[in-house]
Amino acid sequence: MKAWVKQTVTGQRILLAAKAAVAVGIAWFLGTHVPGSADKYPYYAPLGALVSMYPTFMGSIRAGLQTLIGLALGIVLAAGVLMLGSPNIVSISVAVGVGVLLAGQTRLGAGGEYVPVATLLVLIIGGRDADAFSVGYAIQMGLGVVVGLIVNVTIFPPLTLDAARLRISRGRLVLSSQLEDMAKALTEQWPPAHEDWAGRQKTLASSVSEIRGAVHGARESHKANPRAYRHSRHRRVQESLGDMEVLENLTVYVRDITEVLTGTIWPGHLDVHLESELNEPVSRCLQTLAELLKAWDERKLDAELFEDSDAALQGLTAALANTDGKAVLALNPGVAVALDVQRILVTLRHRSADSKED
Repeated sequence: MKAWVKQTVTGQRILLAAKAAVAVGIAWFLGTHVPGSADKYPYYAPLGALVSMYPTFMGSIRAGLQTLIGLALGIVLAAGVLMLGSPNIVSISVAVGVGVLLAGQTRLGAGGEYVPVATLLVLIIGGRDADAFSVGYAIQMGLGVVVGLIVNVTIFPPLTLDAARLRISRGRLVLSSQLEDMAKALTEQWPPAHEDWAGRQKTLASSVSEIRGAVHGARESHKANPRAYRHSRHRRVQESLGDMEVLENLTVYVRDITEVLTGTIWPGHLDVHLESELNEPVSRCLQTLAELLKAWDERKLDAELFEDSDAALQGLTAALANTDGKAVLALNPGVAVALDVQRILVTLRHRSADSKED
C-alpha cells in the first residue's frame, strides 16, 4: 500500500488533480450559462475539460483537438444514419460498428474512442431533436476543452526535466555498478561467489527504457510551455537528449561485455574461455570505466581519468598479444571485451567534448 501511494501520490499528480478539479468546476459554471439550446447539456462541458487535462500542455492540446475531431466524426456519422430515416436497432448497431472502425485510425489518438460514443449519444439521446443535441454537445465539449487548456497553461504548466535528469543519473549508476561487479568477479576465485550481475540484462534494458520515456516526457513538457522559454532550459533538454543517446550506446556495450564474461565463467552460455592472465587486465579496464561513469554523473570527467582507462586498455592489449598462441584470436573473449572497452571510451570522449562545446 505504501509503495502504491509513493508511486501514485506525487507532486505532479497532485498538481494535475487540483487543476482538473478547478477546470471541471469552471467548465460546469460556464456551461450552465451558454446561450441557446446548448444550455440544456451543461454536463458535457466538465467532460471536455477533463479529457483535455494531461500532464503536459502539448499533450492537453493534442488530446483536446483529437477529442473534438473524434466528436465531429461521430456526429457526422450519426447524421448520415438520420438521413436514411429514423434510427433503429440495425442502423444504430451498424453505425456504432463503423464508428469503432474509424476509431482505429492512429491519427485520432485519444479522440478515437469518441467517434462511436458520439454516434451512439446523438442517435439515442438526441433522437428527434438530434440537430439541437449535436450542436449543444459539440459547443459544451469545445467549451470544456478550451477551459482545460487555459487552466493547464496558466496554473504552473509542468516541466519534467528534473525527473529526466534523475533517471539519467540512475542509469549511469546502474552501468557503473554493473562494471564494478564484473571487475570484482574477475578477481575472485572462479567461479565467482556472487553471480547476480550475470542476470542483469533485463535490468539494463529496463533502465534505458525508463530513461527514454523520461527524456521524451521532458521534451514534451517544454513544447508550447511559457515556462520553458529560457535558453538555459532548452539547452538542458538538449543535453538530456544527448546523454540519453550516449547511455543507450553504452548499455549495448556493457550488455555485450556481460554476455561475454558470463559465457567464459559458466559453461552453456558461450563456447569461449578467458585465459587466467587476462583476468586482472580486464578487471582493471572495467573498474576504470566504472570510475569514468561516476565522474560523468558528477560532471567531473577529466583527462586524468581517461589516461587511466587508456593505460588499462593498453595493458589488456599487451596481455592479449602474449596469449595469441594459446587461443584462436577470433574466439578470444578478451578481444571482444577490449573492443567494447574501446568503444565505451570513444563514446565518453565524444560526449565530454560535446558537453564542453555546449
